[in-house]
Amino acid sequence: MVYQNFALTTGSASKRSQLLQQQQSNLDGSMLAHREGTPMGELTPHEEILYLRRQLAKLNRRVLNIEINNEQRMQREKIVYCLGLAYFVLKTIFWLNRSN
Repeated sequence: MVYQNFALTTGSASKRSQLLQQQQSNLDGSMLAHREGTPMGELTPHEEILYLRRQLAKLNRRVLNIEINNEQRMQREKIVYCLGLAYFVLKTIFWLNRSN
């Protein structure tokens, strides 16, 4: 790394551009390798099936989590709706009793 930085400061412009391109391609490859567990290179059919099963399990967990959150939100909305309705019904009853 130190040698490359030294070469970047002392080398010719073409050498610098080649080294920069090489570093960029190395970074791109490492970023792709670390992205969401994506395997690099050729996979055997068995490895591909295992990889797809893992991805499917992850997706199933996410969908299940979303469904649970949605169900909880619907229950909270029902409770708030019932409390609001009860409040207005009681207000109406008290108002009718007061006006008599």
